[in-house]
Amino acid sequence: KLEKTRQEMALRVIVMASLAGTAAGHAAMIIPPSRNAMDRVLPGFHGGASIRGAVSCSCSDEKACPMGDAREIGGSGQPCLWWSQGCSIGCDYCLTDPKHPANGGKIPTTPITGNAPHSDKAGFRKSYCDAPKTVAVLPKEYWTMNIHAIDGAVNDSYRFNPWRAPGSAPVVDPCGQAGGKFKVTPMGGASIFATVNVSGKTYQMGDMGSVVLPPVDPKDVPTWVAGSTPRVAWGMRFNHGGGYQYRLCPLEKMPCSEEDFQQMPLDFVRDAQAIMWNNGSMYPIKGMFVDDSVCPVVPSGSTWARNPIPRIHTDNIGMAFVGKCLQQPACSQQGAAWCPEKEDCQQFPSPCPELDQGWWGGNATHMPTTFVAPDNNQHEGACSGDWTLGMISDQVVVPKSIKPGRYVVSWRWDCEETAQVWQNCADVNIVASAE
Repeated sequence: KLEKTRQEMALRVIVMASLAGTAAGHAAMIIPPSRNAMDRVLPGFHGGASIRGAVSCSCSDEKACPMGDAREIGGSGQPCLWWSQGCSIGCDYCLTDPKHPANGGKIPTTPITGNAPHSDKAGFRKSYCDAPKTVAVLPKEYWTMNIHAIDGAVNDSYRFNPWRAPGSAPVVDPCGQAGGKFKVTPMGGASIFATVNVSGKTYQMGDMGSVVLPPVDPKDVPTWVAGSTPRVAWGMRFNHGGGYQYRLCPLEKMPCSEEDFQQMPLDFVRDAQAIMWNNGSMYPIKGMFVDDSVCPVVPSGSTWARNPIPRIHTDNIGMAFVGKCLQQPACSQQGAAWCPEKEDCQQFPSPCPELDQGWWGGNATHMPTTFVAPDNNQHEGACSGDWTLGMISDQVVVPKSIKPGRYVVSWRWDCEETAQVWQNCADVNIVASAE
């Protein structure tokens, strides 16, 4: 019986290790609700559930969960499954883009991988163009991953990825590509999208968001006042560090290009960043912002915000510091679905240290076994890891001089752990100030 138990545990380790190897960052703009969440109206996505072939953006796959009033509208459907991959800083095109020189105008069918010892991670010690126009410029205090590395050293394993030169990585589409690739392109990382039919129109893997996504239902479109500072928020399912920005483009220009959105970046209210719990309550935190005074950013003169939620690695192999953050079966973390020792795997300090005392539902040395978060996610702390307990919220500055009208908001998340960029688009009405 003991031997059988050991065999079962070993099998579970192998299965979970294989799953961890294909995990990817997934996130979505929640407030305002995005066009990318258009399929939330379908019965299979109610309450944050997902249909077969999709990944839930807020709950356990194929299961509903108590999402909270603040997250429910924007967090349902497949909004976190629109992104670009194989996108390195200073390159003209992502490797998933047929326009990339390596693809000769055709949809790529060659596997896209990183380098050893983590070839499973896109961008690991690897640039996807031969002559990048920029190198990593982000100062180390703004890094979100592998913070013990020496800038540019061999084990500075994420130096080619988007956040290391904010805004300089290309994208396939400014509202995201469904599934992050074309269906025939071999790539891991939960690169999936379930084909859906909404109001008689079919949406499928490989679709370009700026071209195919319908406007948000008018009843869910907010009105912003010129000169005001409305609150926005985004939420993750899987965390890859990095940073983010919000931009505008006049609706009449749609489909707007990435360059169009870069013409109207929105600034942040620097002292207004907060954790917004899924029920809408707020926990203020001190944000870190990157503009031209910190390092060159794209577009020039704009501001980016650092992701304040620390990633918890599944292993630190290939990092400057490894510690006890090792792949199974070497890990000693009790109750772990897969490895990690939380303290050694967590990439930087939590923004809510008085709440984040180990694993959510567990403790500092034991992941939860009987109690789990509402979405069945064991790989998170109160404000850390693959975090689904809340959202990252900011106030953005609507320019006083902006022309009133209908606009599209593009949210862009430049990852640091991988060569990936998540993007969603939403609709807003902007009116003149009464002053």
